Amino acid sequence: MAPISALWLFTASSITELPRAALGANWAHARALIHSEPQLFIASAVLGFGVNLCTFLVIKTTNSVTLKVLGTARNAGLVLFSAMWYHETITRLEALGYCISLLAFAAYNVYAIRGV
Repeated sequence: MAPISALWLFTASSITELPRAALGANWAHARALIHSEPQLFIASAVLGFGVNLCTFLVIKTTNSVTLKVLGTARNAGLVLFSAMWYHETITRLEALGYCISLLAFAAYNVYAIRGV
């Protein structure tokens, strides 16, 4: 989204991560994986860009609080989905917290629609 952000992130990762990655045995494996499945890496880049674009549009259309609320609801929904679909273990207290998060998200939407 922002070329200057990409430049600084690339610079920082080149200094902190690239030397260690280039020396490790995993570098050859990573290159082989990228060459064998380039469509997955391209799809990942496109989806990452899409997430950033959607974030920008949500903030532009509504506000940053809505984005935070959406993020909280998404995380709670993902955990509850994982517990039901993949049979992940969560405690009752965790389930209660996630349910409260989802209820708060629903309440926020109701109040946002009504303009209260």
